[in-house]
Amino acid sequence: MHTSTRGWMVRFFLISSFLSTLVESKPATNRSNFDDDNDLADFGHLLIDLVAKMKAGHCYAFITDNIYQVVLTGRLFREIETFPRYVVQIPDYEDTLDPGTRVRCMLEEVRKIGCGAYVILLTNGIQMERLLRFGDRTRIINTRAKFIILHDYRLFVPDLHFLWKRIVNVVFVRQLVIDKAKKRHESHHYELSTVPFPFPLRGVFISRRLDFWFNGKFRKGRKLFSDKTTNLDGQSMKVVVLEHTPAIFRTTHNETDEHLKYYGLEVELLKAISEAMKFEMDFYESDDAAVAMWGTVTDGENATGLLGEMNEGHADFALADLHHTQYHLEIMDLSIPYNTECLTFLTPEALTDNSWTTLILPFTGGMWAGVLASLFSIGTVFYALSRLLMFVRHEQSYRSDLDMIAKRSRKRNRKVHFKIVCGMVNSYKRALGNRKWLKFKKKSTDTSNMNKLKMLKMIPFKRQALPWKDPLPPRDIFDTFSGCIIYTYSMLLLVSLPRLPKGWPLRLLTGWYWIYCILLVVAYRASLTAILANPVARVTIDKLKDLADSPIRCGAWGEQNKLFFQSASDQVSMQIGQKLEHTPKAEAAVERVVEGHFAYYDNVYMLKHLRATRKSAKARETLHIMEECAVHMPISIGLEKNSPLKPKVDKYVRALVEAGLTKKWLADAIEEFQSNVEIPPQEATMDLQKLTAAFIALAIGYGVSLLAFSAEKLYWRFVVEKHPAYDKYIVGSYRGKVVRF
Repeated sequence: MHTSTRGWMVRFFLISSFLSTLVESKPATNRSNFDDDNDLADFGHLLIDLVAKMKAGHCYAFITDNIYQVVLTGRLFREIETFPRYVVQIPDYEDTLDPGTRVRCMLEEVRKIGCGAYVILLTNGIQMERLLRFGDRTRIINTRAKFIILHDYRLFVPDLHFLWKRIVNVVFVRQLVIDKAKKRHESHHYELSTVPFPFPLRGVFISRRLDFWFNGKFRKGRKLFSDKTTNLDGQSMKVVVLEHTPAIFRTTHNETDEHLKYYGLEVELLKAISEAMKFEMDFYESDDAAVAMWGTVTDGENATGLLGEMNEGHADFALADLHHTQYHLEIMDLSIPYNTECLTFLTPEALTDNSWTTLILPFTGGMWAGVLASLFSIGTVFYALSRLLMFVRHEQSYRSDLDMIAKRSRKRNRKVHFKIVCGMVNSYKRALGNRKWLKFKKKSTDTSNMNKLKMLKMIPFKRQALPWKDPLPPRDIFDTFSGCIIYTYSMLLLVSLPRLPKGWPLRLLTGWYWIYCILLVVAYRASLTAILANPVARVTIDKLKDLADSPIRCGAWGEQNKLFFQSASDQVSMQIGQKLEHTPKAEAAVERVVEGHFAYYDNVYMLKHLRATRKSAKARETLHIMEECAVHMPISIGLEKNSPLKPKVDKYVRALVEAGLTKKWLADAIEEFQSNVEIPPQEATMDLQKLTAAFIALAIGYGVSLLAFSAEKLYWRFVVEKHPAYDKYIVGSYRGKVVRF
């Protein structure tokens, strides 16, 4: 809502200003010339000729006061043709160093549209210089546009020399007084001059004369608005540098600072630009570069380090691997990005010393739970099936005894019948009185008596089996629960059974369980072989979320990096920003990373360089570069604020990037440490560390055996010997029973 209202206000002001201009200049337009008695008549004609040579492009901006507003005539606007024009009238009381809302809105609208020509006609030189300073500080005026400005000595004081290093496409108009006795109808002489760019300003400002205008004509007819940045005539440009990989490297021939030499990606890039634009480079570092490095800006004005050099206007270029961010754009100009760097963290890395868990690593927790559950369930099934078969055998044995009793009963009945028949026969024989039959009778009587004695033999009687009252003695290997568990466990370890079970149901179940055990053991052995052959796993931090959740602190250079994370929209970056701290020294930060309690933030090339310079093997094994990039940051070359060189520099940077030279120079810069990689652990080697689990298992077995032995001794000492029925003189006696060993 505020933006819409502001836009309507600006449009209303433009329309009203334009209509008022037409109304005020209507008499001059009807006469198609200024009045002869008007002192600004010649200046009006000169302004028309100058505007015709400007070729502004998008639009024109006229900034005038009440006095020079009369020169904005219809003829001038017809010269502009169809190009838009903006007229900004500055009141006499306006403080142009901090203008009011109406003037500021007009200037912002002109800047937003991108007008390529400014005509500033202010009688008050103080207002003019304050307006130029305001436009330079806030960038509300495009300093790379073409300017027509009234000549005023107050614009050329030493404190304003920095303006004329930035506003170079300018024409100063100064009226010359040739003859004080000049008649009224004679035209005025005007001198047209400009700044002496690219030559530096030292002490007194001396403008470079372009041409003279008199009586509607230019004396020399020179080109007034030319591109002064094409050829800088071998001028020396100050280049402030800061050593940082891969942009800038520093080397010395003799261990002294007298023969410093700089090389790197940005140095090669600027060398190519200097050859095209024909200027020399003077490299230097700020006095506090070792401490302040890039530097900081306080109160929007005071700055230290490299940023302080650019903020004060001491350097024309800055080479320091500068991020293309709004933070830097407020202090200097930046070229178009020539590269995009991955900004990430250097994190500590730890080897997972889990050798003691090697025996359980082949299977997951769920798999182990399934194996143990199957072990006890199959053992239970074996025991239940064995008990069922035992019950069936026991019942059959009792049934056979009953059948024997029934058989003997039938045999006894037959003998009774036989005796009856024999008695009848004997009676008959006695009746006959046959002696022979008497002998037979005697023998029969003896046999009958013997049979009677045999019948007196005790026949054992057995009742029907009751499994819950009559425990049956074990007869097979699976008849006891402990035996079932032990034998199923031994089969799981591929240990053969002492003998096959007797029952065929148990034999079939054993066969299928053997197949299950073979498949399970083969899978376990294959997985264990792979674990022993592969390198030791490493615990690394490769995601921003992992870093945010970890307890380690984070560090980076400068408060701007901390502000970058804190102002992020995602929760993970905000968490990192809360524990990010300013780290002035990269070397000290790397030592903290080696200790395992810190993570350092920088571009991936710098982090590789820091890791490559570590001499200890421990440091190289510990340092790990996070795979995920926090941000892909565009990198640019720094230029002085509102520098007129930026359009040309952008043009050549784009050409070098498209030609692939920046990639080549980047490869050359990082060649020394690009081959440096993290040292992987040795593969397919067996050592005691990998066999730690076997020794641990053996130790656990010894420990459990000792505990069982101790428990048995304690039970004998405090339970058996304390029982009243225990007699120490009867070895093996307990509870009145003699135990045979």
